[in-house]
Amino acid sequence: MKDSDAFEAVKAFIEGEILKGQGEVDPDTPLLEWGILDSLSVARLGSFIEKRFDVIIPGGSAIGEKFHSLDSVCAFVFELRTQQAGVDG
Repeated sequence: MKDSDAFEAVKAFIEGEILKGQGEVDPDTPLLEWGILDSLSVARLGSFIEKRFDVIIPGGSAIGEKFHSLDSVCAFVFELRTQQAGVDG
């Protein structure tokens, strides 16, 4: 899966499932700071990421840093996929 695919999937999830079609996010929109993501929606997004990209988000991840913006979420997905691909095969 290309990075652009991850970007579009995460963007669609945030806009559709979190914002319920009531808004859009840009790559650098501050998701936590603007209240787009809260603790429940972070958990939902994390679950989506794990299922959609077949990765495991390790406990203790710095969620504030990783889920700051759409760009940072996608970079985190890429990081997880790269690390876990090396572990799994």
